[in-house]
Amino acid sequence: MKTKLEKQKIIQEIFELFNKSSKLIFVSLLNIPAESQKILKDKIKEANGLLKVFKKTLIKKSIKNLPLDLESEEFKKPFGIIFDFNKEQEIGLLKNLVQISENIKLEIIKGILNNKVLEKNEILEIGKLPPLEILRAKLISIFRSKPHQFMFLLKSPINKIIMVASNLRK
Repeated sequence: MKTKLEKQKIIQEIFELFNKSSKLIFVSLLNIPAESQKILKDKIKEANGLLKVFKKTLIKKSIKNLPLDLESEEFKKPFGIIFDFNKEQEIGLLKNLVQISENIKLEIIKGILNNKVLEKNEILEIGKLPPLEILRAKLISIFRSKPHQFMFLLKSPINKIIMVASNLRK
């Protein structure tokens, strides 16, 4: 049994981690062997994140404005919180989690990104997005191709009229 002072320290730690992190991801730790949890923690640490497990009551006391209901059915099983501290790379940790979840059968419960609650399928979709450089290249190619397509459309009726006129002359 923890003393009141120890619980206050844990509550303060949760509050500080919550304020430092840009994203929170809640994952189920049920049926994950200790070896897989070690691999998971190492991968998360590489991506500038942290996996921690706290009691629900301490989480509720430390984060009063948490937009999640920790009493829902999803949070009945043991869960951990992944804190993402990487401000520059928005989806780096999410990409790692998608890869890890396929290998060790990690179950993602929910996530919080910019105070918006994300469901499991939304997190998986974000994690499967291509890198930012590829998305930028695709966007540039779209912008470049549209003026050419527009010019072709403008020329097309004129070309058809010329073809009809030349066929009539024959």
